[in-house]
Amino acid sequence: MSSHTENFDEVRAAEQEWLKLRRHAAGQAAPDDDVVGLAFSGGGIRSAIFNLGVLQSLGRSGLLSKVDYLSTVSGGGYIGSAFSWLRASLPKDTHAPFDAGLHGFGGSVLDWIRSHGKYLTAHRGFSIWTLLASILASTLVNVLVLGPVLLLAVWAMTLAWLPVQWPDWLALPGATAPTAHHGFWLLLVLGAACLLLFPVVALMFALVAGIPGVSSVHRVNRWRVFMGQLLFGGLVFIAVGLIPVLAKLGEWAQLHFSFVHAQAMGRHFAWLGPLLTGMASMFASHLSKGGTGGGRLATIGVSLIVYGLLVANYLVVTDPAFTGSLWLPLLAGISVVLAFICDVNRVSIHSYYRVRLAESFLAPVEGAASRDSGDFSLTQIGPDKGAPLHLLNTTLNMSNSVNERDRARLGASFTFSPLYAGAQQTGWRRVDDYPGGGMALSTAMTISGAAIDPDMYATNARAVSFLMALLNVRLGYWARNPRSEPGRDPLRPWWWIFLFREMLGFGLDARKRHIHLSDGGGFENLGVYELMRRRLRYVVVCDAGADPELTLSDLGRAIERVRVDFGAEIDLAADSLYHERNELLEKRPWVLGSVRYADGSHGDILYIKPILCAGLSADIYSYWRANPSFPDQPTSEQFFNEPQFEAYRCLGFEIVSRILGEQPPESIPALFERLRDIDSPTAT
Repeated sequence: MSSHTENFDEVRAAEQEWLKLRRHAAGQAAPDDDVVGLAFSGGGIRSAIFNLGVLQSLGRSGLLSKVDYLSTVSGGGYIGSAFSWLRASLPKDTHAPFDAGLHGFGGSVLDWIRSHGKYLTAHRGFSIWTLLASILASTLVNVLVLGPVLLLAVWAMTLAWLPVQWPDWLALPGATAPTAHHGFWLLLVLGAACLLLFPVVALMFALVAGIPGVSSVHRVNRWRVFMGQLLFGGLVFIAVGLIPVLAKLGEWAQLHFSFVHAQAMGRHFAWLGPLLTGMASMFASHLSKGGTGGGRLATIGVSLIVYGLLVANYLVVTDPAFTGSLWLPLLAGISVVLAFICDVNRVSIHSYYRVRLAESFLAPVEGAASRDSGDFSLTQIGPDKGAPLHLLNTTLNMSNSVNERDRARLGASFTFSPLYAGAQQTGWRRVDDYPGGGMALSTAMTISGAAIDPDMYATNARAVSFLMALLNVRLGYWARNPRSEPGRDPLRPWWWIFLFREMLGFGLDARKRHIHLSDGGGFENLGVYELMRRRLRYVVVCDAGADPELTLSDLGRAIERVRVDFGAEIDLAADSLYHERNELLEKRPWVLGSVRYADGSHGDILYIKPILCAGLSADIYSYWRANPSFPDQPTSEQFFNEPQFEAYRCLGFEIVSRILGEQPPESIPALFERLRDIDSPTAT
């Protein structure tokens, strides 16, 4: 029997069997029309700590054992993974896992996580310098692998292999025209051809669009896309093709300025000019505080930086002192060896991120399910401890998909669980048959939180992705496609293949042997999407994403994608949260709603938001007064000290405790019934 399936009903059937065993282990009735899902959103360490308080409150009330699914995204996955690890490691009757004692250390699990609030550097000997050194080392090695390939490519373009000459009118005033450089000459010709072809294509487009029966929307759209590609390609090809001309700035400067170093200064200005201009453009973008114009400035700035680096690359390979030395063949040899032998996932900053998350959130406890928490597999999370089935949500990069919807979204939902890994676009494979014998929990958690990556929504400009991939400024992960059968990969330069796909934007879809995964928030940041796919009866969502203006953008995107993909309508009147945004202590931090699934079944949804309200403890108010941006401090702030940690944890604990009341209900359905009575117009 194949461990891969294209039919989600098989996945769901396996999960239902898992839930029966979970319910039995927890001493509960088999699931009927009462399956419960708990979703933790993205939001980095902020979400992790707020949802830690949520878990503690639910655990104290006894309702946490009633949860069947735990769906997490990004930062919510930090604490969700901590909970799954603890439930797999501790005895089944442990009701407060975060109060459990540490093995070999004093204190509790809560103490451990609190002391690791600065998780990127929270370890003996680690500091901001350790983090910086790891980032720089990752960048250096990546440039060492990709740099020689770019150098050789540019060097090949400088050779003479065509019977043509550069026209004199292309030279700078007073400088000589380039000789040879036929690769660059071809780019100029190709760019000019694109621009000259544009008016012809525009006329043909006008004819096609005006002929009845021929001017279908699909055909017209294809012509429009082609015209845009002609303009963009023409300008890019000409800009790159003119690099040998721009490099003659040294000759031009020597002719017009009499001081000794004029030629050297002109030569260096050829690459420093665009580089510094690009930096200035990015700084101007920062000053504009992220407006639409600022985004364009940033894209222009990165494009100029990339262009400056290409010019610098050209100047290196045309320097006889470099090409005549052993440096180029030596670097090329190192590049080839690393590209064939090394694993880019282990060299990128993803590896550092994974180790830090595992050490910070998978605390050492007595009876740990794995000697090394970083090696703890998803397959080791079983139903025998009564823990919920954990879904870790990531984004499958679909930038080059043949499906227009997936391509427009740039991604699709890809999920890891103790049973299956996969997406609608790849099918699902049993995790125990996944390459390597199973995916580590720490790896899935880290992929789900890979918020910095090329070719995502915020980094989709080609120049941005090119620079990020070149410098290894990326947290994403190259994984085996679930559709591919297990087995060793053929010997290929996978480092080159993977990184050039990211740099140049090709091969990013669900058809290849390897797929690219990144932060689940790139597709849907609440963790609701996969719960709606499973048509759960009760869903509790904790939205701890950064939302200082209460735009509820993550909620809006989740509702839209659930409607489009599953035909499920979420009715959640969350506008009250927005209307009360200026009444800080008068808010109710939750909203109750309903779900109508495509098959006619119904569900209930409880949406919880970390906002200030009346009745909270004094230390929360104290922290807020000292830090007015609380509880929406930016996600970029990933170094939590103890007061900050406790403010978010206590906020999560107290909000959920208020929802549950002084006498918590005996079940999740009873909780929803109580909240529905509170929402009722006849309630007093």
